[in-house]
Amino acid sequence: MDRKKSIHGDLPKYDGDFRPLWELTQAEFDDFQVTPLNKAVKVVWRFAPTTPGTGNARCQINWAMKLLDGSRLTEPQHSVRLAWGKKLMALILHAPDNGDVPAPASLGVFQQAFRWLLSWMAERGIHSPDQLDVQAYIDDLPRYLERHYETEEISIAQATRPLLILRWLWSERRLLQKWGVSTLKYNIFRDHGVDHYAKTIATKSLGWIPPLPDEVAIPLFNNVLWWLGAPADDVVRLLGYLDDSLSVTGSGVHDSQSSLGASAPKVGLGKKARLKRASKFLSDFAFSKLPGESVPWHGSLVDRANLDKASTPHERVRILFDAVREACCLCIQGLCGMRISELLGIKAGFDPKSGLPLGVRVENSETGLYQVYVIRTVLSKTEEGLPREMDWVLGMTPSGSQEEPLPVRALRILNGLFAPWRANAKTSRLILAGGFGDVLPLKSAQLGGITSDCMRSAMKRFIDRWVDLSNLPNESKHKNMDNDLVPWREANNRVFKTHMLRKSWAQFMFAVDSRLMPAIQMQFHHLTLAMTDTGYIGDNPLLVNDMESVATQARNQMIFEMVRGHSTLAGRMGEQLEKATKDLSNQVRGLSTSDAFVAVASFCEQAQLPIFFSPHGSCMPIHTHEMRCHDEAGTSLFLRTQPSYITRQPSLCVGCGCFVLDARHADFWAARYLDNWLAYQRAELRGKVDGYRVIMERAIQSGKLLKKIGVDLTPLDRQIKSTLEGEVANG
Repeated sequence: MDRKKSIHGDLPKYDGDFRPLWELTQAEFDDFQVTPLNKAVKVVWRFAPTTPGTGNARCQINWAMKLLDGSRLTEPQHSVRLAWGKKLMALILHAPDNGDVPAPASLGVFQQAFRWLLSWMAERGIHSPDQLDVQAYIDDLPRYLERHYETEEISIAQATRPLLILRWLWSERRLLQKWGVSTLKYNIFRDHGVDHYAKTIATKSLGWIPPLPDEVAIPLFNNVLWWLGAPADDVVRLLGYLDDSLSVTGSGVHDSQSSLGASAPKVGLGKKARLKRASKFLSDFAFSKLPGESVPWHGSLVDRANLDKASTPHERVRILFDAVREACCLCIQGLCGMRISELLGIKAGFDPKSGLPLGVRVENSETGLYQVYVIRTVLSKTEEGLPREMDWVLGMTPSGSQEEPLPVRALRILNGLFAPWRANAKTSRLILAGGFGDVLPLKSAQLGGITSDCMRSAMKRFIDRWVDLSNLPNESKHKNMDNDLVPWREANNRVFKTHMLRKSWAQFMFAVDSRLMPAIQMQFHHLTLAMTDTGYIGDNPLLVNDMESVATQARNQMIFEMVRGHSTLAGRMGEQLEKATKDLSNQVRGLSTSDAFVAVASFCEQAQLPIFFSPHGSCMPIHTHEMRCHDEAGTSLFLRTQPSYITRQPSLCVGCGCFVLDARHADFWAARYLDNWLAYQRAELRGKVDGYRVIMERAIQSGKLLKKIGVDLTPLDRQIKSTLEGEVANG
């Protein structure tokens, strides 16, 4: 600096001589008046707000900021990071290279920027800027932002903040160097500005949002389905205690001393009488018995042993009400893929003609074999910033069936849950805010629509209260980072993000897990049929994006597990992939799980490996001239960008040059192995095997594939033998 006054205040003098900021000793810098309100030694650097309405927090930087690992920057292990961070910020405030001093109200943004960069550096054990691999930081930001941001999607503005300090580390490098701080070795923004990288990161971050781990998703969805059964019906009945018509109908609390006898009601309109009627209703309420159970699923509300996390029956009802509400919302979002904003935009009521929840309609599938349940909602976010309507497939049932998909039942339950407050509601939305406090509001309360933040918190609370994750192992079966299940086990309600539900929806669409309850298995099975039998998935860009994102993640995971030696691939394409990734296997050897996964993901992205999933295996249409499904359909080579879903079938895929499968597809081939061998051996016992040669070949083929992916056939063979022996014994 060539002046004795900085933009933000006087520079101190030492021994009567002016000295530049970067020549100050540590003691002199500590005594430096870095802002008009604080010296540099202070933990908080604060400016007085200069713009009306600006909060104090936006005009300060707190060096005791909490990093993303839970530690404070002022703790001893961060001393080097804190020291150069303060020096850089002092230069930015008093001697910026471009002469453009940031406004006081921007200090809050600088704190956020420091927090992101320093947290990442601390996670990697990096202390000073010269040790920073800038490209690695930028490459890792999509994953890193997804892990730590609470929002469902990363915006460009949010992706910009972690990049800001990089620009200043380069622009202030000369004075930092003079001050003893070694900084960046090159300018990452020489060819592309911050905005370019922010846009790329925001786009990629969506692909880093993972589905729920199977170890979490399966107990969650099974629990949701349990609540949608008789418990939901009981809770809707429980809300009868809010109906004060009890006093009018003569079923109020009886006064045994009345001269009119025991049948005369003591009718009262005051609060005390109303509470007595409500208490009587709750004390008399009997919960249902679930199928196969000898006692009700919930005990008496007046028995204190049944008031878990509640001190009164009214508080317990609120807890049960919340559980059913959240189970319905988790069902709708998790089993049809809509976003939380679209979920909360659903209207209340029923269509007078069809009797279906408002917005729901039934259409025939292309083949006419099924009826597809579709709901139209308002899509709140579009590229143009304007709302538009969007169709979501709720499920599919065989034509003529009286069964309804689970999300349709959830909509009916939600209408019943909020019926007491509907007449006075301030909105036509289906899901209302539940009011504040520990008990449900009176029928006269004027409730508005619930906010997305409140619903996210409610869903997290549902997981915390009702889904037992305490016995989770440290790591999932298909991990991409070490100890990935520990956060779920120790803080399950904080790890969850609602967007994970949409990713899990897409994941289960590829292959339904047998550990899901039969009703949920059938829901996903029907959805798979609906998506291939109708055009709804192609008409909904959100579903397309999620399907592609999860397919990309699953591809990366499949190749990652192969190169790490955790699984074997089968199929002709599987053999080619094993040969093509030998160098990659050597490259990731010795790396941590997360670093190895990032390396594999980068390899797959550069190679642009396409992939399409199905329960029986995956198609990677690289050798398009060998795609047997398209040979069958007579498709031109130029149009073979994905499988032909019309002609695609397991027997055709197995011999295709684009087919690959791994252990995830074992359930399909094990069932095929069992079914075909049982059919063949039954025919053999009858002495009539003519025409069963194809059945036998399918069984043999299934067995070979299972062996290739490491499945032991012995238990399956025992099951076949046991089944046949039982059938023979029973005649």
